[in-house]
Amino acid sequence: MRLRKIALTTATIAFVAFSASAGFAAGKPAKKEKGPEQPAAKVEDIHIGGVWTRAARKGEKTHVFLTIENKGDVPAVLRGGAADVATFSQLVRFKMLGAYLRTTMVGPVAVEPHEKYTFEPGVVGIELRELTEDLNRGDTLPVTLEFAGGVEIDVEAEVDSRTAVRYPPPGELPPAKAAAH
Repeated sequence: MRLRKIALTTATIAFVAFSASAGFAAGKPAKKEKGPEQPAAKVEDIHIGGVWTRAARKGEKTHVFLTIENKGDVPAVLRGGAADVATFSQLVRFKMLGAYLRTTMVGPVAVEPHEKYTFEPGVVGIELRELTEDLNRGDTLPVTLEFAGGVEIDVEAEVDSRTAVRYPPPGELPPAKAAAH
């Protein structure tokens, strides 16, 4: 049994060493190289609408919801958002965990050319954490949306009640979401 383990270990080491040297000898890169990056979407091609958030108290968190329409020919990639009243912000997805709705961080959100993407309650949003001041119904909140390529767009979010839920009208929903509603 011991002899078998030694033989398997030796064979494994030889295989790994041969594979690595064969790749090196053939001039193959050690890591997969990335292709050229796509150009960033232009500010004039990105249209933002329906920006709102829920009221929240200092120290709490809230979420910003909006619709992004990309009228350009390259994807508009939202990397995040920021507000002066939040210590931290991130893009999040909502997920049911038992009886509770939880958020998990998501990576950048790409809005394909000539498409709309709606950030809505229960699906995805921009989470603003550790608010430094109260957000009250009727206030407006300046938010900076950060897109790939260093593109930033400043918008104002309307603050609604703490329990508000808004959804876009059925005619504005993407086809997949329209069928679900």
